[in-house]
Amino acid sequence: MDAVLRVRPVQGETTWSFLHRVAAAYGLRAADLAGWWRWVNPAHQSRGVRPDGEVFLGAVAQEQVVGWCGVPGGHLARALPSWSTGSEALASRGEDGQGWARWRVGVGEWGPVVFGCRLCAAESGRGPGVWVYRQRWRRLCVRHGRWLLDVGEGHPWECVDVGGFRGELGRAQRRWGRVARDVAGGGAVAQEVFALARAVVCGWWEREEFWVRERVWAARVDRAVAASVLRSSGVEGWGEEQWRLLVRDAVVFPEVMGVAQALAGSQLQRLAVEGCGAMVRGAGGERVVAALGERLGRAWLGEVEQAGGAGPLAGWVQAVARERRRPVGAPPRQGRGGLWWVHSAHRPVEVGERLRRLTASGDSGARPAEAVPAAAGGSAGRAAAALGVWRAQPAVPRRAGNGAGLTLRHEKLFAHGLDEARAHVERFGHLALTHTGGRVHGGFDLGRWLANRRANAASLTGEQERQLRELDVWWNPPWPVDWQRAWHRARVHVHERGAVHGGGNLEGLAHWLQRWLRQQIACYPQLQPGQRGLLAEIGLSEDEVERFHAWPGRRRPAADGLEEARAYASRHGHLAVGRPTTAAGGFALGAWLNAQRCRQRSTGRPTRLGRRLTALDVWWNPPWPIAWQRAWWAARHHLTGLPHGCLWWPGAPDAEHAASWLHRQNARRALLQAGQQQLLDDLKQHTDRQSTPPSATWGREVSDDAWHVLAPLMPHQRAGGRWRDHRPLVEGIAHIARTGQSWRELPTRFGPWQTCYRRYRRWLADGTLHRVATTTLPPSDQVWQTALADRLSSRG
Repeated sequence: MDAVLRVRPVQGETTWSFLHRVAAAYGLRAADLAGWWRWVNPAHQSRGVRPDGEVFLGAVAQEQVVGWCGVPGGHLARALPSWSTGSEALASRGEDGQGWARWRVGVGEWGPVVFGCRLCAAESGRGPGVWVYRQRWRRLCVRHGRWLLDVGEGHPWECVDVGGFRGELGRAQRRWGRVARDVAGGGAVAQEVFALARAVVCGWWEREEFWVRERVWAARVDRAVAASVLRSSGVEGWGEEQWRLLVRDAVVFPEVMGVAQALAGSQLQRLAVEGCGAMVRGAGGERVVAALGERLGRAWLGEVEQAGGAGPLAGWVQAVARERRRPVGAPPRQGRGGLWWVHSAHRPVEVGERLRRLTASGDSGARPAEAVPAAAGGSAGRAAAALGVWRAQPAVPRRAGNGAGLTLRHEKLFAHGLDEARAHVERFGHLALTHTGGRVHGGFDLGRWLANRRANAASLTGEQERQLRELDVWWNPPWPVDWQRAWHRARVHVHERGAVHGGGNLEGLAHWLQRWLRQQIACYPQLQPGQRGLLAEIGLSEDEVERFHAWPGRRRPAADGLEEARAYASRHGHLAVGRPTTAAGGFALGAWLNAQRCRQRSTGRPTRLGRRLTALDVWWNPPWPIAWQRAWWAARHHLTGLPHGCLWWPGAPDAEHAASWLHRQNARRALLQAGQQQLLDDLKQHTDRQSTPPSATWGREVSDDAWHVLAPLMPHQRAGGRWRDHRPLVEGIAHIARTGQSWRELPTRFGPWQTCYRRYRRWLADGTLHRVATTTLPPSDQVWQTALADRLSSRG
């Protein structure tokens, strides 16, 4: 590898795919590059060819890949989702200069793995095709009109040619951004809403009575199949059923987006509550189905839904009705029975599973007059082998017998699991494994086995429990296993670098360890005695916790920030806080809230801390500037009065400034967002209920007593022209100084703003305004006089 090439990554590409392309650039295989590193769990030959696998690389291995591909590490971290995870997961390895790697199958943290567009990949460097992470709502390559397919589905196709209706799919894919924002505002998870909408539409796809009236989908299917067959070779034995299954997700995608947007909106949810008593055999409220059909341009949808019986849409209607009956303030139900939960019977059958069923039954789905012709060429098996496609082979265990035979079988299985657990303890020192197959060896999933033993701990014999406790006394802790696993990782760090202490703000420790320890310190009173004892073993005793709290420059945990935000909201009635705002005790509340806003916007959904802040102020993270929201709160409090126990915040505008701001926003209403317009409508309702407008109660800016003092200070009028009276111009200047408005926003009662501005410039030059600002006036006029003095001093 003397010559250094440049292989650029594709956005969202898997690290395993990128290693294939780097190796291909040098004329090698990915296995040749893997031989440079030590593996935590080496990939067997049967798993190493799986395209849905992933490779986590340590810091040393990442530096080697950076040298091989010729691309800076920062670019790889932004393009490859799993790049940063590898350095964190293998942070404790590689200190001897040896690269480390870890293999993982079926990574779902960043979305399903799909075939990338080969045309887009060709522009990023030489080599084979790519495998990328793509959520189901981002499968369209708009540039080349291709719908990307999942890997490992058992067929040789990488994409479907959808150029015939690319415009419809592109508009639907762009619409998802608005839908995701609406979903996040409602406190739901975008992925769950999309899954429910997809289940509803795919349920229509499977019903013959829907296809009798549907016309749009048939045209899309014909275009997609014809274009895909012409672009590449077909597969022997494929008929109508297989082709329709292959293009299904692309064909129904616009309707899925429409259903998701409708379900996330408030209109259908309101109709679901109002029509929950008008169910038709559990198929959902008639009004909900009618509104959904009108929105999708299928007025006959209600008849089809009635004939189909209970489905995911009916389940959603019932879940909405249940949520509305829950007590006010209760958190929404999650998981099974929740608003967006889809029953397993209603989930659409995926392409790979359906193809395996068709293959096992020997039914190609082809009809004599409607069969789709396959192009001449090799068989499906040779095409699949050429692409490295894997096929899952499920293994179903058989029962060994009844009675004593079954008991003996259970004892043998426990002994096998105990041997695997002993080997794991000898290597890692604990049994705090996840329930996701953290260590699979020879087909045995130790993580799942331990999770089953914890769930059925009451059925273990005394000898079995003693054997497990001898391996790890905390194999079944009364707290989460994730906490125990994090503690073992912290203990390894302590054995290598020494015990932790509460002084110095925990500086000098690894970032992950600092974050975990601060979380334990914040929740220390709620920890169990056993957890406190384990923390004391690594140095974090009760005295060290008190020492940490006494440290003057420590970083405040999230609990402290939430407490400060709660205190500010109760004191001022909102959380529209700018970055410079500092709470009592020196806590940078503005900077902390700004960080929480940035974090929630980057995740694309409400965070756990964001939901708690929303309970304090529903507009704490608006999609418009915070200054606008703060002015809105000022106008609202001036119209309705401050809530009981609340105070005005520093720098809050007065009533006249708030009314002027409201007038200005109404004038530019067409430029505002929909949410801002709704908030202005709310203020308008309060304005209409008032007997007299706020402007009618305002007095003169300059009192009569003050004008008797200021009149002699005004310059005499020039000869040859007629000047406007001095007093309204002085009052206009005082209004601008007090409210901070621009000259163009000067109310008409002070005359033309151009005249007032020219007089301001003349009096500023001849010193008249300085005399006005320094002359002793009555107390009622000192507010605008102080503002004028500040304005003049800022100019000088």
